[in-house]
Amino acid sequence: MPRAAASNVPPVPLRWSPERAAPEFAISHVTIRAALAQASEPPGKDGLYSTQQLLNALHGSMAQERLATQRAVRRRVELNNAILEASVVDKATLMQGLGRIADAMVSRITASSLSRDEQNDLLRELSSIPVTLDEVAREQTRLPRAGQHADDGEDDVGDDVAAGRQTKKTHFRTRPGFKTQKA
Repeated sequence: MPRAAASNVPPVPLRWSPERAAPEFAISHVTIRAALAQASEPPGKDGLYSTQQLLNALHGSMAQERLATQRAVRRRVELNNAILEASVVDKATLMQGLGRIADAMVSRITASSLSRDEQNDLLRELSSIPVTLDEVAREQTRLPRAGQHADDGEDDVGDDVAAGRQTKKTHFRTRPGFKTQKA
């Protein structure tokens, strides 16, 4: 029996109303409507949904989930490598070690023959170590801190009072040896 010639008419994609899709997916139309609303899937001009929209709303997008999982795995591997290479330091452990050093220095400074003003100056400098570490950590991180966002509304010009000039703040720093490319 001869086959019919293929027509040049493109196939029409299936369009669904939640009521018509309910028996096909074996889920109530109320559940389908709720999933579509939660996934923010808008109906087309005809008031119907595509099969892809229904699948995304009911089961999520597997491609997006795989990509998110792959990013999380890559992030974990990068952090593990940074720890193995000792380019990352545990801040709490570092602060404990520096605290012990600072305690020893405080006892030696207070027992020294320095004047009271000289002792206070040295002790003040020692007390700035935790603040300095926090500032360095804040400058190095790419993660938002509590109450901060990449676009926090602050102007990007800071005062460099010691040098008597203004400098542009940079939110993300490049590592030494790497040059940024202009788009």
